[in-house]
Amino acid sequence: MLLHNWQEAAVYYNSYIQALEARNSIKVHPTASEITWRIGTEILRHLPNASAEDFNAINEQLKNNGVKNFSMICLEHCFHLLLNGQMEEAKRQLSVGESWRYGNFSIAQGDTKKLIRAYSGFLDYLNWCEKKSSTAGTDEASRNHEMHSYFRYASVTLKDIISQPGIWDPFVLGYINMLEFYNDEDGALQILENYAYNKDFPINPNAHVYLYQFLKRHNAPDDRLIGSLRILHTVVPSHELMLDLCSLLLSTRIMSDLEEALSVSMDLLEFSSWKSDMKAWSCLLNIIKLLNRKKRKEFVLKEWDARRPLWFSFHFRIHFARVDLMENASLLQIKSDVLKGLGERFLEYRRYNSHFKRIPESKTDECPYRKLMNKRRKENMEKEKKKMEKKKKMQEKKKMKKKKMKEKLMEMEEKDGEKNMKKKAKKSKYTV
Repeated sequence: MLLHNWQEAAVYYNSYIQALEARNSIKVHPTASEITWRIGTEILRHLPNASAEDFNAINEQLKNNGVKNFSMICLEHCFHLLLNGQMEEAKRQLSVGESWRYGNFSIAQGDTKKLIRAYSGFLDYLNWCEKKSSTAGTDEASRNHEMHSYFRYASVTLKDIISQPGIWDPFVLGYINMLEFYNDEDGALQILENYAYNKDFPINPNAHVYLYQFLKRHNAPDDRLIGSLRILHTVVPSHELMLDLCSLLLSTRIMSDLEEALSVSMDLLEFSSWKSDMKAWSCLLNIIKLLNRKKRKEFVLKEWDARRPLWFSFHFRIHFARVDLMENASLLQIKSDVLKGLGERFLEYRRYNSHFKRIPESKTDECPYRKLMNKRRKENMEKEKKKMEKKKKMQEKKKMKKKKMKEKLMEMEEKDGEKNMKKKAKKSKYTV
């Protein structure tokens, strides 16, 4: 396999499987049987003449040899069939894996069997989506009995699965999509709230994102939207929806919400992924200006004092000012305004912005500092080009010298050969 001799590997693998069948398969270690199964599928993937029947045959053979991995093989076989567009056969494989019983071996594979049941319901949901897209309109689709039967199958399975603790994101989204189609908003909200707030479930930021998106789609009041995003802030303070939280807090016009918006926006900018984001910096600047107008500068300074050492090293180094001036001068402008709003007189940083004029978008003139830096860049590029040209010329000269030396050597050898021929001719005359 490492040498990609797949035909020869298939021969050895076939003989190994036959030897394995001769032994008692239950005594085989589960890890060994899993490796055997995965090696077989990898060989088949690379064989040029392998067909879908070959995959089915080897999976069926290995299910019986490695009963300790029966459920996992069924699930992987289902995925392979789905990739090849065989939806019905994939569904049959899942039903086989779900109904399989083999004493304690089937009990030990409980988690995998739970996944098999979840994907079985998800395939019913995919069939429902296919029937839904094939109908002309929503009214006709609601009357489609076949489509409704798929909804019943999928909803029974998915509702049972997502009620158990775990991460069930695609299955939750599928179930919510069906409930919204049938206008069961209360049922969908109950499912999402249980998925987000149930303490038995593991912490999952996506659960709060799905709840917020659902509430926003259905025009929920701002208090509910803020509540869901507040919990998301405690889990992932760097999430992109924190900008939505800031805008919602600003819209309330309540002083405590304005103060909370300041801390949320500053938390967001303490992550490297938001370090140069114009929206985040503009949001912070607007909040600072609004709080200063509301005569809440004491709170702004208190929040700033706690973060000052980190922010000066993370955002306001002289090197960052130079980089921003070159790459995004408007960001430098906003950051210097933020410093001004925080009451900082960091002249070494702000002097890079002192000569930068606020230019309308219609004008394309560059600031003088950027022109100087661009000139320096061009000069450096020209110097590097000249150096490269000199190197090329030197290399060409060396090559020419080598060629000339070779030609001289060839000439010398030819002359020596002619002299030797003449000497031999003279000797032959004397002998005659």
